[in-house]
Amino acid sequence: MINDVTTYLMNLAYDNKTTVIIEDKFSEYTPAAVNTNTKIIVLNSKWYRPNQIPFQLAHELGHILNNDGAKACLYFSPSKFGIEGHANKTAIHLLVPLFFGDTEYMHANTVRFMDAFGIPPYMESVVTSEIKDYYN
Repeated sequence: MINDVTTYLMNLAYDNKTTVIIEDKFSEYTPAAVNTNTKIIVLNSKWYRPNQIPFQLAHELGHILNNDGAKACLYFSPSKFGIEGHANKTAIHLLVPLFFGDTEYMHANTVRFMDAFGIPPYMESVVTSEIKDYYN
């Protein structure tokens, strides 16, 4: 599942003329980053929560898809508010159909989805809303 999601997101990055660099030279606590001007995303392959890497990739892609301009790099932050919150909402929007594509609404499980991608509990309302929108 994670490999299929990552492949889809890498193809989406390519389609949006975005370069993704996967690096293993960082500390396990160095978050992913994006430069929206150059459309370069850097992912940390040694991140301490490996299941969260697809969410980070989707988040950084979210900055690009949302046309978030920045004079400096934007670093992954699982926030609910501002530019980071909007990127997280876009990331969840990208991930929901990939995760629930073969799942009937009655079997859609918010907690399983959040656990699969390491999405923090305080994002549950955003996840719930995106899942409902997906099935409507």
